[in-house]
Amino acid sequence: MAIEFQIPEADPIEAAVIEWVGSADLYRDGELVREGVNLLGSNEVAAKVWARVLASRLREPIDRDGLAAFLLTRAAAQHVRAYSSAPIIAEGILVMLKTKGLLP
Repeated sequence: MAIEFQIPEADPIEAAVIEWVGSADLYRDGELVREGVNLLGSNEVAAKVWARVLASRLREPIDRDGLAAFLLTRAAAQHVRAYSSAPIIAEGILVMLKTKGLLP
C-alpha cells in the first residue's frame, strides 16, 4: 500500500499577498506614495500566516477603511505592525489584488 500525499492548492489571494509583501507598493487616495517596501523582512513564515489571515478577511467585500481597521486588529497586527501606515498598506493590498484580477 502506497502512501499518497495531497497538497492543497494555494489560495490565489494568499499567494499574491506573499509575493507582494516583500516589495509592496503603497497607495494613498490612488497615488503611489511608497514603492517596493519590505513589510516583513525575511520572515517567510510570518508572511504566510499574515497572508492566510488577510485572505480569510478578503473573502467578503471590504473597502480600504475596513481593511485598514482590520490590519490593526490583533489577528493581523501580530504579524505586521501597521499603525499609522494601515490605510496605505490596505490600499496597496486592494490595488495589487484588483490589478491581478483577484478582486472585483
